[in-house]
Amino acid sequence: MAKSTKGTKSTTTAKKSFYEVVFTGKPKVVRAYLAGLSDGSGQDATIFFSFQDGVFHEGKAERLSELLHVRALDCHVIVDADTSRRLKKVARKLLEETGLEITANKHIRSASLVFGFEAFAKRYNDEIVEVLRNLPVGLRIDGFQHDVKLDPSAKGVEAYAPTHDYEAKGTGIVVGRVDLLIELKRKLRDFPLVKSDEIELNLA
Repeated sequence: MAKSTKGTKSTTTAKKSFYEVVFTGKPKVVRAYLAGLSDGSGQDATIFFSFQDGVFHEGKAERLSELLHVRALDCHVIVDADTSRRLKKVARKLLEETGLEITANKHIRSASLVFGFEAFAKRYNDEIVEVLRNLPVGLRIDGFQHDVKLDPSAKGVEAYAPTHDYEAKGTGIVVGRVDLLIELKRKLRDFPLVKSDEIELNLA
């Protein structure tokens, strides 16, 4: 049986915004600077590093150039709105004080994550579907395709055999707030049967 839904879970995006800030400089220097900025402000800051959390930030050619040291290393970071504003204020003196340069500071309209899974036991399928059906407010699934096939004649075959008595497949795109999407991607790592692409950002 197969079914397709557009927007498996209808939600209202929570009022919280994020920005992608691009630094030219070494990631460890960026990390140290942002930690100091957050501590100095006395406010909680949300900070994600794209290379750590599987957020797409450039093409393969640019990554190869960085590995070959053809151009300066870029560090893409996702921050909350308050941190973005503080970075805009210090951008001019940042290069002189730290050697870092901010080359972009753009609002993230939304983010998306393409996923797919294949399970040969009902309990694994149910565990994955449960996670997808209980997304937090701020995320939704678009174009969810879920197909389950039952073949009683294959009952008892070995797990590595080409034929199974139960086979479930699913694909879709989760869309919404980038911080929630990063948390979801981390959660999906606990499910080896789920494969997900890098998170794509929709920038202003």
